[in-house]
Amino acid sequence: MKNIYSFWGKRPFLYSLSCVITFLGREEVLRKKAVENLKLRKGDTVIDIACGTGLNFPYLHNAVGNGGKIIGVDYSREMLYSAGNRIKQKGWENVVLKHMNAAEMSLDTLFLEHEVDGILSTLGISAIPDHKQALAKAVEMLKYKGTLVILDAKPFPETSLLRFFNPLIKYIYKQWANWNYEKDIIETLEKLAGKVDITEYNSGTIYIATVIKS
Repeated sequence: MKNIYSFWGKRPFLYSLSCVITFLGREEVLRKKAVENLKLRKGDTVIDIACGTGLNFPYLHNAVGNGGKIIGVDYSREMLYSAGNRIKQKGWENVVLKHMNAAEMSLDTLFLEHEVDGILSTLGISAIPDHKQALAKAVEMLKYKGTLVILDAKPFPETSLLRFFNPLIKYIYKQWANWNYEKDIIETLEKLAGKVDITEYNSGTIYIATVIKS
């Protein structure tokens, strides 16, 4: 996993291109929708798990404003380096990057004095080795009525005529993104936080899962 994301972190343009392909050209729409589901307000604090090169940051920054705080967490130093370049180019002063395994997150390790308003992860939880612990830590850090949103991918449904592409898709994304579509992400979220709202896009290959901590 480390070598895979080191490769992408050193090649942010190629990584951005791969996201365009993954989202079938609807990346902006889907990232915006995921951030909208967080229902953030100006001044809020939000964590971006497996933030990569910071492709979610523009949407998150627009949501929380200059008075809010964005914390990008990623295991890859190379990804964070590219994210740091994006932050400098935009002149954002309220975005903090943390080099960390998502399964080891806590308010203390992120130097936070209070629980956060929202947490987002895009194409990250399905690649994190200890996804259950990462999700548990995320829910733990959310405030009461805070929102956790997962934007991720899965193979074409068995009812789709495009399902014949699944073997190729699974192979490519396992090798080049450490993607594991078999992870029980939704079931884990339900056990940790309750009812999960799921909306599917792109013929069922992309989903946005939203849960509100109660």
